[in-house]
Amino acid sequence: MTAVRSLTVVVNNASDAQIAVNYGQLTGGGWENGTQPVPGSVISAGSNTFVNGAEDAFTSLGGTILLTPASGGTITLTWSWPRGSGVTGATTGNSLTGLAVASTVINTQSMNPQMQVYIVDSNALTAFAAK
Repeated sequence: MTAVRSLTVVVNNASDAQIAVNYGQLTGGGWENGTQPVPGSVISAGSNTFVNGAEDAFTSLGGTILLTPASGGTITLTWSWPRGSGVTGATTGNSLTGLAVASTVINTQSMNPQMQVYIVDSNALTAFAAK
């Protein structure tokens, strides 16, 4: 598929944790060129990219990816880009042990915004805040 409109989810794993993909589900559009999350695959250190796209400018995009760290808990990534509205994205960590998550959506005025997700060791945040 050649996407006219797409949202790229970039998961940046800067932690020491092993994080597995539980599932990825779309509410609109399709996964572009084999970028769909594969259940059971590991989110490796560095940048991992998933692209939700559409072949026209009018198709709504959206979805959820559920990640499961080996240390327990879950990380839920959700995004939505309805026809005629702005793009939104959120990341939620539930019962995480030793990890912190955050996200932001950039390039929201383009046809190809990015949802950038950051997963870090929570002790790294503690050390940073102590400085």
